[in-house]
Amino acid sequence: MPKQLRSPTWVQKLRKGNCFECATFLTSLLLGQGYNAFVVSGYASREQTLCDLTRRSCPYILQPEKHTKRKPEEQQPKITKYELKLPIDYKSQFLSELEEEKARKLEEKLIFDEKEQQKLIEELEQLPPDEHRGHRIHAWVAILPELGGVRDQEIPYPLFIESTTGVSFEATDDDTAQLYLGVESIWNDKNYWVNMQSSVKSCVNIVWDLMKVELWEHLLPGEPWTMHGVGEEIDEESDVQPEKHLDMPFSYVDPIKISEAEFEKRFPNGTKTILYKKTKVELFAPYLQLDGVVQRITIYNDYDYTTPIEIYETYANRSDNLVESRRNINDNTVIDYYRRGRADQCKDSERILDFYHVPRFDGLSKFEMNPSYLTQHFVGRDDFLYYRHVQFSQDRKTSAPQDIHYRHILNIVEKFNRDERIKASRNIAIREFAISENEIRLTYHYHSGQFTRAIRTYIKPPLAERGERLILDPSMMHGYTPLDESEKSLNLLYELETQLYEEDVSISQVRAAEKELCAFLETRDKEYLMPTLLISVYDKLRESKSLIETLVRTKSEKDITEDVNYLKPYLARLGNPSELSKIDAQFIQYTCLNDYKQLLMRRANKILREFDECSQELMKTQALITQEGDLTREEEEEILEKINELNFYLQTLETRLDRHRDLVPIRYKMLLHHLQQNPHLTVLKGDN
Repeated sequence: MPKQLRSPTWVQKLRKGNCFECATFLTSLLLGQGYNAFVVSGYASREQTLCDLTRRSCPYILQPEKHTKRKPEEQQPKITKYELKLPIDYKSQFLSELEEEKARKLEEKLIFDEKEQQKLIEELEQLPPDEHRGHRIHAWVAILPELGGVRDQEIPYPLFIESTTGVSFEATDDDTAQLYLGVESIWNDKNYWVNMQSSVKSCVNIVWDLMKVELWEHLLPGEPWTMHGVGEEIDEESDVQPEKHLDMPFSYVDPIKISEAEFEKRFPNGTKTILYKKTKVELFAPYLQLDGVVQRITIYNDYDYTTPIEIYETYANRSDNLVESRRNINDNTVIDYYRRGRADQCKDSERILDFYHVPRFDGLSKFEMNPSYLTQHFVGRDDFLYYRHVQFSQDRKTSAPQDIHYRHILNIVEKFNRDERIKASRNIAIREFAISENEIRLTYHYHSGQFTRAIRTYIKPPLAERGERLILDPSMMHGYTPLDESEKSLNLLYELETQLYEEDVSISQVRAAEKELCAFLETRDKEYLMPTLLISVYDKLRESKSLIETLVRTKSEKDITEDVNYLKPYLARLGNPSELSKIDAQFIQYTCLNDYKQLLMRRANKILREFDECSQELMKTQALITQEGDLTREEEEEILEKINELNFYLQTLETRLDRHRDLVPIRYKMLLHHLQQNPHLTVLKGDN
């Protein structure tokens, strides 16, 4: 029992105290929030008094739910007139019984081994006997139901709260009886009650009706008006007149005021470490760690916390939107989880990257990369593509280690959803580009009511025979159509040409995916090495970078809107005199206007020079079409596209030149008017 009890403000200031001081502090806070809270003085177990949690499961880790096996519902046999008889099973009944006996023995052995292992674990976790059990004094907090109170619906039954850990327990729970062994008295700001239930051996059987004097003896006679009418009816012998109640003395300490900085810091020095069964939990205040970690959970393989196997870290305020990281020490794998808002829309990353597919233009939802293959999953694409699998060869394409395209592509398999606008026999379901075998294999969707579907295989022609020289050779094509529908040769030619183009597109998309993955890994390495934290503009405790940038931008805009003195460089040549003579003023005005004329002439000459160069380049490009008649369609399209760009640029230059010619006299008059209003040239006003 402590000899003195320090005030809650002392506990708040030093962030430490014994169980009685912490319980008083917590009770004060709960009373301020309208709870019917009391400080409980009694007896607790050794682990509870010493705050030893090393034999309890960690509450920060979600425990797997135990699924109860449901009994299969008995299905009544269907009575049918025609029933197909099953074939006779020519199997030895003796062999079947032997197999069943073997399976039963194996199951019994597994159950026995599991029980033995569980028994061994219980022996290891069994606590040593406590010779002082039932005599260890402890204090905690109790919240009792209050009929008609502010928290009446929230607290329907008595609740215990351990003030040193903040963990709550139901007062009537059997597990609570192993932690809290007895109650001597309770008190709050209204009265002091002594427990008279001596025959009660456990806290579970305590009756918490404070209106019954035979159960709870009051230090101050009478009951406060707030408890009048609470509980069961009181007989005449135990009735206490509420008007004779003596009030508790007024508080001698200052009101508890928790500032925003104190609430954010939470723990002494901003950190706290809690040891659970095979688990260590480290808690940090926000912005205390440079990497933004606020919680770290380390799972160990032993009870001495020497062999870690898994580490879970939770982050806050990260600029890369990292919220959680899970690391397995045994296989050295790391899984990172991100919230929405990243530029790459990554959701979580391991060997398989998950993405938020809605903000992405390509609809990528999952990306899996391996040295021998690459797999992509898509959602909601306009071309109905939902799956792509790329197989690579093990031989290196190049010896350069920094080249990310070092692998040969053997084949690409793409799968598509059904497009109801296209006939099933022409709607591709599976497309395989067998690059190593120089083939394109197409599998189409099923027709409704059919069990087979059309397939077609093309042998790709050489590069020299593609483009406008592409022809359809029936010997280089074979397939199957369930309805014996004959396709026109022209349609097959168009299909072959389209698939050759789609193959190039798929290869380019695979290479782009490799670049994206490489860029993601580089970005993640930089985020690991140099993490940055974001500060909200509403944060009152620290200056936000965005707020500073806003102030700087506002100041720069203010500087831009200020009047510009065009004579500053000319005055600097004369030593920045306070007054100018008439000759100096005329010289400065003439020099300033002459320099502005030269500037306007240089701008006009630059536009004319660019116009001439662009015209000559346009004439050379147009001559290529007339001189070379054997251009391919791709080359001709490139030339025409370049001609259109040059024509557009010529029109832009012509528009700029016309606008410059129209604005020159207006701008010159504006500068002349500004110089006349300048205070340094006031000596020239008489001459104008």
